Amino acid sequence: MAIVLSIQNVTKEYDGERLFEPLSLSVKEKERMAIIGPNGTGKSTLLKMILREIEPDSGSIVLSKNISIGYLSQDVIENPEHTLYEEALTVFKDILSEEKKLEELAIKIADNPFDEESLKSYSAKESSFQAHGGYEYKYKIALILNMFNFKKEDYERKISSFSGGEKSRLAFAKLLLLNPDILILDEPTNHLDIISIEWLEDYLSAYQGTIIFVSHDMAFVKRLAKSILEIENKVFTYYNCTYDNYCKEKRDRYLNQLAEYKKQEEQRKKLERFIAFYMPKPRFASRAKDRVKKLERLNNNAIDDPSKKKEIHLNMSLKGDTRTGKRIMDVTDLAIGYDHPLITDINFSLFGQDHLAIMGSNGIGKSTLGRTLLGELKPLKGNIRRYFTLRTGLLKQDIRSYDSEETLFAHFRNLYPRKANEEIYSGLSRYGFTYEEVNEKKLSSLSGGELMRTELYQLSLEEYDLLLLDEPTNHLDVLSISELIDALNSFMGTLIIISHDRDFVDKVADKILYLDYGKAYYYEGSYTEFKEEKLSTILEEKKVALEQLKKTEKKVEKKDTRVRFTRLSPEKVMMKIDRLEERKKRLEDSCLLEENYTDNEKMKKISLDIEEVNKELQPLYEELEKALN
Repeated sequence: MAIVLSIQNVTKEYDGERLFEPLSLSVKEKERMAIIGPNGTGKSTLLKMILREIEPDSGSIVLSKNISIGYLSQDVIENPEHTLYEEALTVFKDILSEEKKLEELAIKIADNPFDEESLKSYSAKESSFQAHGGYEYKYKIALILNMFNFKKEDYERKISSFSGGEKSRLAFAKLLLLNPDILILDEPTNHLDIISIEWLEDYLSAYQGTIIFVSHDMAFVKRLAKSILEIENKVFTYYNCTYDNYCKEKRDRYLNQLAEYKKQEEQRKKLERFIAFYMPKPRFASRAKDRVKKLERLNNNAIDDPSKKKEIHLNMSLKGDTRTGKRIMDVTDLAIGYDHPLITDINFSLFGQDHLAIMGSNGIGKSTLGRTLLGELKPLKGNIRRYFTLRTGLLKQDIRSYDSEETLFAHFRNLYPRKANEEIYSGLSRYGFTYEEVNEKKLSSLSGGELMRTELYQLSLEEYDLLLLDEPTNHLDVLSISELIDALNSFMGTLIIISHDRDFVDKVADKILYLDYGKAYYYEGSYTEFKEEKLSTILEEKKVALEQLKKTEKKVEKKDTRVRFTRLSPEKVMMKIDRLEERKKRLEDSCLLEENYTDNEKMKKISLDIEEVNKELQPLYEELEKALN
C-alpha cells in the first residue's frame, strides 16, 4: 500500500525539555492507527503537528500529493447562521451545482424535446451526476445526521441555537460527509451515545481512507485499530497489529527486555568484580583497564530496568458498607423529567453491593434519573421506595472547576483540619500527585484529569453506602481507568454508574439500565450479555429503518429528476403532449413503409421508440388532468 504520511525524526520541546524522543513513522493508505498512552505525554501534540497547527522543533512531516486531511473540531462548521441542513449541504456544493445545471437543461428540453444537442448534454451530465453520488447525497445526509441523533425537526434549526454537545456532533457528522483521505480523530466517542458509537465503529471499519485516532475508549480501539502507536516514558513504539495482539506483543517485549536487562546486570557485576579484584595488582592492571573500557561501553548502551515504570500509578481505595444482598431500593413505574417526561415506566430493584450501570443517548435523561434516585428531583410519576438512609457519595459529570488560588495541600488541609499533614501528602501521592505538585499546583490550574483525580481522592476520604459516579472515565487515561476499575470492584458498598464507556461498564457493572427514546430496558448481567440479547435488537431496528430510508430517498431522487421536465404551466404541458403525439404518429406511420416492415431490426427500434414516447406521455397526461381539475 502507498504511503500517505511520512514522519521523520520529529521532536517537540516545551520549556527546554523534550516531550518525546525523535519519532520516525510511515503511515499507509487505509491504515487504522490508534495512538495510546497516558495523558499529557504528547498524543494530541503529535496530531496537531500532523495538521500543521504547530511546527515540530526538529524533523519533518510530509503528506503525499493530493491528499486531503480532516480533523474533528468545530472549525469544520462553515457558518453558525446556517440551518443544520444548509450546513450539511455545503459538503455537496459541486453536486448541487451539477444538479442545478441538470434542472436548467430539463426545462430547456421540456420547451424543445427535439433538441438533440441538449439531449446529449443532459445524458452526459446526468451520468456524471450519478457517478458523483448525485442520487445518494440526500440519503447520506439523512443517514449520518440520524445516527448522530439529529431529528427531522432539527434540520431547520440555526446552528447558533445548538448546545456545545450538539455542535460537536454536527462537526463530527459533517467531517464524515466530507470524507477526507486522512481522518484524524481525538477522543471521538466522548460526546456520543452507545448506539451512535456502535454505528460509528461499523461505518469507520468500512471507511476507504486512512484513520489516525487518539482514544481512551478501549472497546473502540479494540474494534477499529489495525495498528497501535504507543507512547511510554517519552518513547513512541509502533505495533503493526490489533490491540489484543499489541497486548501480547508488549508483554513479550517486556519479558525479552527484562531478560536482556538481567543479562546486562550480571555482566556488569562480573566486570565490576574483576576490576575491583585485579586493578590493585600491577601484574593484572592492563587486563583490569580493558574491563573498565568494556564497562564504559556497557554503561553507554545500557537498557533501563523495564520493571521500574515512570508512569503515574493510582492506588485508589474507596470505603463503604456492604449490606450484601439486602434490598436497598425499589423503583416502580417511574417517570422522570422536568416539564414533560423524558423516560417512563422505569422498573428495577437495587440490592447491597449491586453495580448498576445507567447507559443511553446523550440528553436522554441519564443524569436526570441519577438526581431523581438520590432525591434531588421529584418523580413525575411512580414511586422510589428506599429501605435505608444511605450515606451517598456523588461524582458529577461536569467536574467542578476551582477559581481558588489555594494549593492542593492547602485545599485538603482546610477541608480536613484533623488529618495529619503526612496523611494528606500520602493520600494525594496515591492519586498520582508528586510532592512538588501538592505544594505548588493551584486548584485553578488543574487539568480535567487532575480535577477528576482530586474528586476521586476526596470520595476516598469518606465512607459511603452508595456511590453515584456520572461519566467517571471522561478525563482519565487508560492506566487510571484500570486503577479505577480495580478500586470500584473492591468497593464494599453499592454503585450506580452513568457511563458511555462500554469496556469500563463491562468490567464493573453486573446490571444494566439502558435508556432509549422514552423507554427503559433493565437487564441483569454484563454489558456484553446485554448487547447480545437486548441492544442488538435496538440496533437492528435502526438499521432496518435506515435501509428503508435509503430506498425511499433513491426513489424520490429519481422520480424528482423526471418530474422536473413536467413542472410547467398547463399550456406548456399541452404543447409538449402535442409534440410527443406528433412524434408518435410519425413513428407509427413509419411502420407502414416497406423499408421498415421488411427489416426486423428497424421494426424493433421503432417499437422501442414508440414505447419510450408512451412512457413520457403518461405522466404528462396525469399532470395535465391534475392541472385542469
